[in-house]
Amino acid sequence: MSHSAQDPYLITPPSSLQILSNPPTRLFALGNSALLDSQCKVAIIGTRKPNTYAQTYTTLLAKSLVNIGVIIISGGALGTDIIAHSAALPKTICVLPTSLDRFYPASNAKTIQAITKQGLLLSEHEHNHSPQRHDFLHRNRLIVALSDLVIIPQADRFSGSLASATLCTKLGKPMFVLSHRIGESLGTQDLLAQERAHIITDIEAFTQAIATRFGLGTQEVLQDDELLDFARSNPSFEEAFACFGERVLEYELMGKITRKNGRIIISEV
Repeated sequence: MSHSAQDPYLITPPSSLQILSNPPTRLFALGNSALLDSQCKVAIIGTRKPNTYAQTYTTLLAKSLVNIGVIIISGGALGTDIIAHSAALPKTICVLPTSLDRFYPASNAKTIQAITKQGLLLSEHEHNHSPQRHDFLHRNRLIVALSDLVIIPQADRFSGSLASATLCTKLGKPMFVLSHRIGESLGTQDLLAQERAHIITDIEAFTQAIATRFGLGTQEVLQDDELLDFARSNPSFEEAFACFGERVLEYELMGKITRKNGRIIISEV
């Protein structure tokens, strides 16, 4: 999908990209390039078909991190990427596999357009470039190199995200994944088993650790209740219990949530 709201401009690639064996010699940008100078940039990448649990926690992670001044980087793709961008706006950088006169994928054009106005859009391609298979790998290397650490909320084995995980290991970038049930997100489970990634079990504790490490602000990390946020998607009781355990039962007893036809709903006040 083409657009003409702004003209892309040429920028000097950040020095962080020199860690790559094949760094770009130039980059094109739309939006606020000052975001590249931010104190901490976190990449959130993963499957194009995240389950309800991963969708919810990707959103919560992105919101929690930007609340302390982190910039979220991703690739504008379906699923995990666009969820992270949407939650992080305006503090987000999107790296496209296309030139900036094309929004890819077209189904995400509305959010990508918002990023050009509020965040930052980057590409190695000047104009009229549609993505080839290798462009996605080239895009991903920029995302990893620009970031201070990488979060992969969910990824199956043989997922494209695991190629990014391999680059993280090669470049020494810290990598984090969510906890999952046995048999789910086998790609990130493998990363944990191989001790290549660290596990996130508490968003508030994780965010506070990032704030401390990078000397960021210590605003309230989560203004909303995680479980109630999760309940707004009307998950099954099993999904809610897998995410929050006994806390689901506590909220039922307090009357904050109820079960209806096997699904969790927020109680009417």
